[in-house]
Amino acid sequence: MYTFIVINMDMEPYQIIQFYCGRGKMENFIKESKSGFDFAAVSSHSKIVNTNRMRLHMLAYNLFNWFRRLVLPASMRKQQVDTIRLKLIKIAARAIHSARSITFKLCSSCPYKKEFYRTWENIQQLFVQLE
Repeated sequence: MYTFIVINMDMEPYQIIQFYCGRGKMENFIKESKSGFDFAAVSSHSKIVNTNRMRLHMLAYNLFNWFRRLVLPASMRKQQVDTIRLKLIKIAARAIHSARSITFKLCSSCPYKKEFYRTWENIQQLFVQLE
């Protein structure tokens, strides 16, 4: 399979490849933000309302990226928001409250049990570091 790039920029071939790889990476970020955080939606005719909506979406995107970098297991850090939402957030669990802690009980057939508990441990370690 061949790839052809037609340009009029005065660059070395390796610089052109790096430029287009970076552009492709940015396209993936844009696609993730549109599908995972609904960046493409415009809910009002008011510019102020739409600006504030975009700011909230950007805040959610940044918070999710911090979550991804700080607490997700290494095997899940490169997955997109829809995949992580499906594997970690949209799972049935029972929260059991005791005097000192909260424990999550997952069903025995949960395929992402290990990743869920590892994420929970990382969140707890992050709170310990902040104290």
